[in-house]
Amino acid sequence: METNSHNLDSGKIQGKDTQNIDVNKCIDATMQENPTEENKLFVRETNEDVIQDNNKLEVDKEKVVYTLIELLDEGASKFEYLVAPIFPRCGTAVIAGKPGIGKSQLARQLSLEIALDSKSFLNYEINSVHKRAIYVSTEDDKESISSSVEKQIEGLNEKPTDKLRFILADAMDQDEILLKINDELSLSPADLVVVDSFGDIFKGSDSNNNMAMRNTVKAFDKIAKKHNCLILFVHHVNKASYKQAPGQEQIQGGSGLVQKVRLAIIIKEGEGDIRYFNVVKANNSPKELRENAIELSFSEETLLFTNTGKQVRSEMLNVGLKNVMNDTKIEVKSIEIENLANQIFGNKILSYTDSCDQYMVLTGKSLATAKRAHLDLVKREIIEQVEGGYKIKDKNFEEEIEDENLIEEESIENLENDSTIFDIIDL
Repeated sequence: METNSHNLDSGKIQGKDTQNIDVNKCIDATMQENPTEENKLFVRETNEDVIQDNNKLEVDKEKVVYTLIELLDEGASKFEYLVAPIFPRCGTAVIAGKPGIGKSQLARQLSLEIALDSKSFLNYEINSVHKRAIYVSTEDDKESISSSVEKQIEGLNEKPTDKLRFILADAMDQDEILLKINDELSLSPADLVVVDSFGDIFKGSDSNNNMAMRNTVKAFDKIAKKHNCLILFVHHVNKASYKQAPGQEQIQGGSGLVQKVRLAIIIKEGEGDIRYFNVVKANNSPKELRENAIELSFSEETLLFTNTGKQVRSEMLNVGLKNVMNDTKIEVKSIEIENLANQIFGNKILSYTDSCDQYMVLTGKSLATAKRAHLDLVKREIIEQVEGGYKIKDKNFEEEIEDENLIEEESIENLENDSTIFDIIDL
């Protein structure tokens, strides 16, 4: 079409790289010159493209140069929380945990509490401005989402609200999701946008690439800053971390994700319905919150979390079994050492040389090892020095052995008298 080429060549429509385009002038010029149906279609499509591209450019606009006075006026002194003192009002955050632990339910609960204008979330104050939230789901379908949310609303004893919007994004890529979030926030501002899950919106071939992870977060961070809201990613932790105390490095993928977000939370599993809410990174949260996990109780019936009021040192989580195993090893080692001392000394008094010789005979170890073992027995206060050498400290092994034999005989007698036990054994 000559008219279209003329308009493009003359600079009246300069293309998608031009930030400020006077669309109306382009329309007038084109239509006055040749008002055909084909040109009408051309102008309408051009208009739509320009508006869309200008929307993208608006997202990229961000003040980057500040004077010291401006920086102090707009800096930490004015830091605001969406949920104090955990979730920031603006920026990006991530909540991670192993599959099935309830991280999606927790994120949906936060969205609901904001949309329902609740005063608190897990006993922490909500400071919402718009009383609205958006939930972007890349995994669940309409049926599963509606079923879960219905249970949560009933559990909260509330009625449904149109202030919580859902974007079903299972067939959308990152760029499409970004544009849709931007459109929705432009249409109606919200305090929170949840993206569930991060793995589906990651743009890159290698999730362990720190720069790729940072760039993904950066794209959403621009949206968050433009609309002054919080974007919360739901993500996974590494399988190797399931039995470890929480830490930033356990969040799946390169460290660029945790480095870029303002807040990182890991949910850990406890006994039964207990979960632990761990803040592993927070730019503006108190130290106490970063060092202690919040104990939560999860209801399978309502899919809601409640704060039990208890806190546990984060470093102690999921290390109990390890500590028990270590304690057991230490206890077994102590018993073995005492038994060895009993074999060497009995009720006798032995010289230093004789005790070392006896140790070497029983264990087959060297003289140097025997000397170290002798010193260890003294430090543990298993043996003590007396006139003429060393002996077991405060032990009469003959009496002890007799007592043990007596206890064993009584135990066997009691078992024989308990026919129920033997009936079970026979079965």
